[in-house]
Amino acid sequence: MLEVLLAFAILATVTTLMTEIISQNMEKAADAIDKRELREIADTLFGKILFEQTEHRDGAEGSISVDYGQWANLPQERRDRYSMYRWRLRKTEMVAAGQVDEAGDAENLFGDQAEDEEETSSTPGSTDEEAKQSIKLIRFTLSIYHQEQPGEMLVTLSRFLPPPEFEGSDN
Repeated sequence: MLEVLLAFAILATVTTLMTEIISQNMEKAADAIDKRELREIADTLFGKILFEQTEHRDGAEGSISVDYGQWANLPQERRDRYSMYRWRLRKTEMVAAGQVDEAGDAENLFGDQAEDEEETSSTPGSTDEEAKQSIKLIRFTLSIYHQEQPGEMLVTLSRFLPPPEFEGSDN
């Protein structure tokens, strides 16, 4: 009888441990599915924002459940699932080629090192002319975060596009 009780105790312990392991793996799988769906939503929302780029200003923020859920015509229960996620858009003007305009806010696409190299190779007095001929791009960065942890980005997407005033030109 003691051996049967011992076998049941061992069986109960193993069953409890296996149930806990299965439960943890199910949670990890659900998190992975949520992250994949969030990435797909971010891609879709980013494409929409890039298409409507003149309508969105630097620093614009919004809710995934509102901006994506309404646009995709999701049922309310699916929208509620994403109500805890928010998005933030950053627009940064970058100089891809040429000189950075000292009066402007544009950053050099290649960082400070490339800017230092260009400054040493340019001739005095030519910086205004080169700044006018520089090629500028706008870096759009969309970040998705949990509303309770705004500093921890879950998804970050970036893309470089020409400024709207140059899109129609032949240059």
